[in-house]
Amino acid sequence: MNSRRLSPEILDSLPPSDPRALASRRDLQRLHSILGQEKLWLRWFRQKYPDRPPSSLVDLGSGDGHLLSRVLPLAFPSGGGGSRLFFVDTQPSIPDSTLDLLRRQNWLPTTIFSEALEWAQQATSAELILSNLFLHHLPNTKLQELFRHLARIAPVFVAAEPARNLSARIGCRFLPILGCNSVTLHDARVSVESGFRGTELSALWPKLPQWRTEEHRSGLFNHFFSADTQL
Repeated sequence: MNSRRLSPEILDSLPPSDPRALASRRDLQRLHSILGQEKLWLRWFRQKYPDRPPSSLVDLGSGDGHLLSRVLPLAFPSGGGGSRLFFVDTQPSIPDSTLDLLRRQNWLPTTIFSEALEWAQQATSAELILSNLFLHHLPNTKLQELFRHLARIAPVFVAAEPARNLSARIGCRFLPILGCNSVTLHDARVSVESGFRGTELSALWPKLPQWRTEEHRSGLFNHFFSADTQL
């Protein structure tokens, strides 16, 4: 697994209402906890935003919004304080109940139907942009272009991605034991093949003096990347 290998993921081609897509998204919701992503993001928010939530937060490739709907109430028990929350996805499938929950906690959620790069090319500023299990869908050329725009929009960008390593490959073999459906089994394997290792994402971030990047393995299965401006 020396280099990334991108293959189409089945979930990306299914309508949000397809029974296989619904089953796969339920699998992913369980895996967020099993793979340690909920803890990863909760720990990060508590470290970086100990006193207040970000005034505006963008979730690129948001899917059904399940992760943030779980993490934000724990990271900010006093609520969002009127912070803006943008869910960007080509096919966002966020239930009304999730949006209502966030509104009751004083977040201001907005759903945006767009590809990430198209959105970034015309977006205005935000305090924080994050993505979870999304960047691995893109080839390096598009990632580099996306990063160039993200560096213009926000002072902080963070991402959690599949780690392209032996542990993640072995982990995929245990997913049938958890009852994951065929879509999840296929997509998990190709996600690992297109995941990241080392400093591959840092190498694609714009080489500007004001930016600091950090990249590391998180647990057995996750690869974490952050970029923030020092100005």
